[in-house]
Parts: sequence; C-alpha cells; structure tokens
Amino acid sequence: MEAENRKEKEIEGDDSGKSGIATTILGSETMSSDNVQEEAVATVQGPKFTIDIEGTLYDWDEETITMEQIAELGGWDPSQGVIEIDKDNDERTLQPGEVVQLKPGMGFSKKVHWKRGLIPDERIRQELEMIRSRYPDCEFRDGWFRIKSYPLPPGWNREATDVASFLQAGFPSVGPYGIYVPLGLRHGNAGLTSYAEPANPQPPFDGTWGILSWAPAKWHPAAEPRKGDNLLNWVEGFTCRFQEGA
Repeated sequence: MEAENRKEKEIEGDDSGKSGIATTILGSETMSSDNVQEEAVATVQGPKFTIDIEGTLYDWDEETITMEQIAELGGWDPSQGVIEIDKDNDERTLQPGEVVQLKPGMGFSKKVHWKRGLIPDERIRQELEMIRSRYPDCEFRDGWFRIKSYPLPPGWNREATDVASFLQAGFPSVGPYGIYVPLGLRHGNAGLTSYAEPANPQPPFDGTWGILSWAPAKWHPAAEPRKGDNLLNWVEGFTCRFQEGA
C-alpha cells in the first residue's frame, strides 16, 4: 500500500510539473502575442504627419522637414524656392536650409501648405520691372544687371558711377552679393576696405571692374516681390555703403 501511495504522489508531482511548464509556455506565448499586437497597431497608425504641397497630401514620419525636402517631395528643384502659405493665406519664401516644425494630424495640413516659387524668368522679369521704375537704364545680361551713373555722396573721386551685381544660384531664396564698380573708384586718398580689383568673376559689361564686399543685412523675399526684400531694395541700399566712405 505504501509503495502504491508513493507512486501516485510521484505521478501527481509529474503532472504538477508539467502543468507548471505548460503555464510558463502559455505565458511566453501571451507575451509574444502582445508584442505582435503592438506592432500591428503601430503599422495601422502609419506616418505621424500629413503635409500639403500644392494640393497633394504627403505622408511624413519625421517631426521636421527642410525647405529642400519639401521641394524634392513636391517634384521641383530646390533652387526654384518654396513658398509657405499659412492659415491666413499669407505667403512667405522659405530660406535655404530652413527647418519647419510639423504638427501631427490632418488639421496642420489644412492650416499650412507649400507651393513652388515663381518660375525664375518670371520672377526676374518682375524684379527688373521694379528696378527700372527707379533706374530706367538698368541693363540685364546673363544673370547680371548694371545701372549707369549711380549717384555718389561727397568724398568720392566721381560724382556718379556705374554699378553692377549678379543673381546668385538659388535666387530669390538666396540674396545678391557684392557691388561691382568700374576700376579706379576711390574715396579721398585712402584705399578702400573690403574691396578687390580686378574682381573675379568680371561682369559681362565693357571695361574692367572691381568689387566692394556688400551683402544685405537681411534677406527675406516674399512670393510677391513687392511684399518682401527685392532687388530694388538691394540697389537702393548701395547708398549706405557709399556713405560709409573708404
């Protein structure tokens, strides 16, 4: 009898052990199932952000997007620029490398969206039209423009001088640089600071030119040239440089 009782207990212990093992296995399976469900939910949720580019909605997974990424996603070269339109329908041109902070949900794409900048030729036409309203003899050639007889303040060895400048790659997002003047411009007996002659490259106009280093204090162009920084502002700002003297 004792032997039989011991055998029954051993069998019960084995069953208990097996039951314990089974419980462990089931627990492991339950954990795996939870993980799969979490991954499935994440998959169903999809991208975090939706952005509107020229009326087309795009999914985007990152919290930020750059001007260049918007252009590439929209299908145009970043050099053409990107215009942001806000909920009030106000427009502004994004700067090269500018980073935009996105917000999740469809609501953001309804408040803020983007479009490509003006076709360069059309933008330049509008800019030149503005310059010529003030300087009728403005000449444009190969990305360069020249204005004849720009008035100079007292102290210079000329009462007026021709000036030239060029449009850098990426205009209008990238602003102009430098005031090109015909060789020989001087202020009093002093040499000019931040000046080089001959300039490299040379403007495509007659004569040899030097360059005064000069850049806009700020450059925030708008989709509509008159509403932001533009070439006319830039040209009229030359006076500030000439008033500084040497």
